[in-house]
Amino acid sequence: MSYVSLYRKYRSQTFDDVIGQDHVVRTIKNAIKSGRIAQGYLFCGSRGTGKTTVARLIAKALNCTHGPTTEPCNECVECRSITEGSAIDVVEMDAASNRGVKDMELLREGVKYPPMALRYKVYIIDEAHQLSSDAKDAFLKTLEEPPPHAVFILATTESNKIPITIRSRCQQFDFRRGTIEEIGGRLQHVASAENLQIDPGALELVARIANGSYRDSLSLLEQVMAYTGGAVTTADVYTVSGMVDEDALLEIGDMLTRTDTAAAFAMSEKLMREGRDVRELLKSIASHFRDVLELKVKASSLHASDERWTDQAGSYSEDRLVRLIDIFSAAEKELKWNEQHRLALEMALLKAMARTREAVAASASVVPARPTPPPATRPPLDDKPQPPVQPQKPVEQPQAQDAQQPTDSEHALQDSPTTLHEIQRSWQKIMKHLAKPLGKPNVAAVAREGSPVRLEDSVLTIGYTHKWDFHMRRLNPDRAFVEQAILEVLGARLKVSTMLVDEPEAQTPQPEQKEPATQPLLDSLLIDTFDGTMVEDNGKDPWEE
Repeated sequence: MSYVSLYRKYRSQTFDDVIGQDHVVRTIKNAIKSGRIAQGYLFCGSRGTGKTTVARLIAKALNCTHGPTTEPCNECVECRSITEGSAIDVVEMDAASNRGVKDMELLREGVKYPPMALRYKVYIIDEAHQLSSDAKDAFLKTLEEPPPHAVFILATTESNKIPITIRSRCQQFDFRRGTIEEIGGRLQHVASAENLQIDPGALELVARIANGSYRDSLSLLEQVMAYTGGAVTTADVYTVSGMVDEDALLEIGDMLTRTDTAAAFAMSEKLMREGRDVRELLKSIASHFRDVLELKVKASSLHASDERWTDQAGSYSEDRLVRLIDIFSAAEKELKWNEQHRLALEMALLKAMARTREAVAASASVVPARPTPPPATRPPLDDKPQPPVQPQKPVEQPQAQDAQQPTDSEHALQDSPTTLHEIQRSWQKIMKHLAKPLGKPNVAAVAREGSPVRLEDSVLTIGYTHKWDFHMRRLNPDRAFVEQAILEVLGARLKVSTMLVDEPEAQTPQPEQKEPATQPLLDSLLIDTFDGTMVEDNGKDPWEE
């Protein structure tokens, strides 16, 4: 017999073998026991969670020689034919390639006839959301009133694309993603059956990379087995999957605690030279900082015994970790429109450092407040005349050469209040400063479409009309650059926020007021001299009349 992939070889053959879908299995088993078999089922969930597997188990349970039963024997001709995919009365359709009205017409014609070899005719329609709109409409009547010998099972990864008219005619089950423990237990069972030596850390890593998909975990395990040809280690899983190893992620985390731009470019060069996929790299970095945040808030004890992880968790605040996760997640999404992947990686690293630079600059510019002396108490007035006060010569104090007192201009830079009107008047100047000296023309382009609308508690709100909603969302990750431009132009340290505002109402133009005739003496003089007459200006060219 030819080689069979692990996910096919170890596919669940009974309801008891199904992992992580107890709510689905229990409902279906009770329905079969009581004879309440629905004419239509809708299985929803992400890939690799067992939708098609459970659909085949229903076909076995209904058509087993000893059935309908909740425990198909897997030994009779009916069960074996369904397992091998040769049962003529179990029809599996791929809606992606059979999505038209003609395909539905063939299904409607075929469902009229009774099954040839089995008790029930079972139609399994995979990726049902791929059916065209006309095909879904043509399928409605058959799904609502099928013949008693037919059962329809629809599987989809995008339930929101299934019309409510179809969902209301089916029993809907939502398949859950597998947990790391559930997938890890399944992988351990497969490794034991295949006599495979695998490190516990490698097993857990495969389960993590699978992201809740049982099929993906078995496919990756099979690929790693082919790569090693023997025992499997964590390093092998990192190599085969293309994921960034833990040491590299910790190194990136340590680098971002410093304001070393050269180190960011060196790290980018190193990762690109190793042939890393930037999309997976950004995703791995975001996931790493998520794990660091989880460790910091003590929501998980996975890395609690690792000193490198605990040290890194102590180096970041919760707000900073949330910001880092947001930066790298946004950079991964923007790769859809950005072909310069290396540049996207470098910009994400520099943005992650930007907040640190700003914090360092802010702490360096803080001037300690001078203590205010207590008010002097005035002595009681004495009625006796006081002698006149002799003026004293000013005592010259030697100026210290080393101590540098802050000048008035420096105090003005830190403490001078600003107004909304002043910001609005200087807005274009701020935008030019943002584009040229700060070198952020793209940020200036999206910020220029908004306008300052409110200033409260040192928070400047930039308003965007609804048609510039996209520009507002593009500005949000880069608001720190606008804050820096305001600081350098106006000397005001403000925070920037954005909001949507309504379109200003169009004002009806008022008719122009004609100015009263001036210089009556000059007019009369001209009339008398040239023997003319006074006429009203009607806006027409007299030479065209």
